[in-house]
Amino acid sequence: MEIAVLKIRQAGRTLYLGSMTAEQLLRFGVTTEWDPNIGWDIEHQGYQRAPVEVHYKGIADYLLKTGEPFMPNGALLSARDGEYGRLQFRKVAGDQECEFGYLAIPEGRLLFIVDYQHRWRGFRHALEKNGHPELKEAVIPVTIMPDVDRAEEIRQFYVINSKQRRIETDLALALLQTMAGEVSEEELVSLVGKNKRFRIRATRLTFRIAAATDGPWAGRIKQPHDLPEVNAVLSFKSFVDSLQLIVSSRSPVSHMDDDQLIQVIGNYWSALSQLMPESFGNPRDHSIQKTPGVFSMQIVAAKTVFKLCQRQNDYSPRRMEDYLSTANTTVGGDSTRYMESGYWVSRGPVKQYGGSGGHRALATLIRNKIEARDPVVG
Repeated sequence: MEIAVLKIRQAGRTLYLGSMTAEQLLRFGVTTEWDPNIGWDIEHQGYQRAPVEVHYKGIADYLLKTGEPFMPNGALLSARDGEYGRLQFRKVAGDQECEFGYLAIPEGRLLFIVDYQHRWRGFRHALEKNGHPELKEAVIPVTIMPDVDRAEEIRQFYVINSKQRRIETDLALALLQTMAGEVSEEELVSLVGKNKRFRIRATRLTFRIAAATDGPWAGRIKQPHDLPEVNAVLSFKSFVDSLQLIVSSRSPVSHMDDDQLIQVIGNYWSALSQLMPESFGNPRDHSIQKTPGVFSMQIVAAKTVFKLCQRQNDYSPRRMEDYLSTANTTVGGDSTRYMESGYWVSRGPVKQYGGSGGHRALATLIRNKIEARDPVVG
């Protein structure tokens, strides 16, 4: 197949601007969605959220009712020349700034849809499910990127969707981790913003914690897709953001390398699971591994428990369990036993500590008890 295109250069890269029929785009186009069967294997994972059925069916309804749809927004496609071979361009006219000619796309060649996922599926649904062949000839503007690598492809998806329409943040963070091995940290900072720089390391840590096959967080962190997961109770973004104080430069453990820090975080949550086995065994009915518990207990870790462990140079689960268990004592008239499963029943006492202010307040109550016996100095 050949299509007429304008060939231009932008920022040192080639772009082909042209059009395809809906039938052609359906034949050559492919999406790269997050596959729950692949899980946390970032090297082989897709980077788009699973399509929203009501969205693409709504587009299909519009196409069918309109007859001759006017949809000026085009599809952004990646040819991945580095993986599949260079597409051949036959020049007809033009100069170095802008050339007109024909781009040959061999049968069987895939064009990866960076932006147009739901509209592409809308056309497919309208044609395959409703049998309206006239839509096959609908003209779709296309921009084809032939010479970008996968990291640049993902970056464009991230920029288009997070800056203009916004994608779910857990998927955006997964994209950051996908790009991490290909681009500099400063480029990642430019995407997350300087005030969210912590998310770069926190995302890296969370991927490894979520991928673990044993321990208190195995299977508990949701993958960035919309399919149900039996035991997952916390969003990827929530765990990432709960690590802010732990990876902060003022944290007593932030100097550790990733392997060490993951071990320390794992020891901490193992200590909690030893104190409250029922909560961890039945996470859906308890809040310790949901937002209130995770945010408040990560604050307790960063501001109290890890500082006490640093003083003893002992980050073992047993040492942490000893510190945490003091939150069950009576201090200043507060006899609440914070380290018992009953406290963390989702509709129990913890329910009143919602929102960031509530998380901080609950963390302060727990820290006060721990530090009544073991004061944090400095």
